[in-house]
Amino acid sequence: MLKRTLIWTKSLRLAHWVMTFSVCGLLITGWFQTHVVSFFQLALDYHYILAYLLLFSLGIRLYSLFANPRSAAGWHDLLPSRSSLPGIGAMLRFYVSFGRTPLPQWYAHNPLWAPLYLLLFFLLLLQVISGFLIGAGHHTLIVNLYTLHDNVATLVGWFIFLHVLTVVAQELKGGLSDISAMIHGYRIFIIEKPEPDQAARKVSLDSIKQHNPH
Repeated sequence: MLKRTLIWTKSLRLAHWVMTFSVCGLLITGWFQTHVVSFFQLALDYHYILAYLLLFSLGIRLYSLFANPRSAAGWHDLLPSRSSLPGIGAMLRFYVSFGRTPLPQWYAHNPLWAPLYLLLFFLLLLQVISGFLIGAGHHTLIVNLYTLHDNVATLVGWFIFLHVLTVVAQELKGGLSDISAMIHGYRIFIIEKPEPDQAARKVSLDSIKQHNPH
């Protein structure tokens, strides 16, 4: 039996897609600034516009992290725990075997990627701060800000590439709307129905979340 459950709120989905658009745009305009000199000023102008969009989306996402910390959007759901260790191991086996091992179930966030999202938010915040400091004329602050900004951008680019690759792999293997969930907010869960000779019992959504790695 399939159960369709609302996981991602409108504000979280808005933050996700604005962040996706702005980060991809920042990577593209940043590349043009470095490699196409004739487009430097135009790329720089759009770079700053996209930076404000990123700051806006980060503000929404960081607010949701702390406004309700134990919700699907909260920071508590992104921290690894003892109950998430089996799911982390299963995800590692899934990736290393190129999808030949079973895909584990989870409630909201992929147990392996969840703590990496916290790292991503930190890196994006670091990019915003270093970028605006560079724009204000500060080239060195403990470290070379140009080098820091460039290196973090490379890390973020690789994160996006691997994130898209793994989400597509999970969608093909599991077929449970992980991608479309970020559009309409609903994830699909497989609920095993009791055998005819077993006593019927009710299962709460909280118990589903508790017994699924997240």
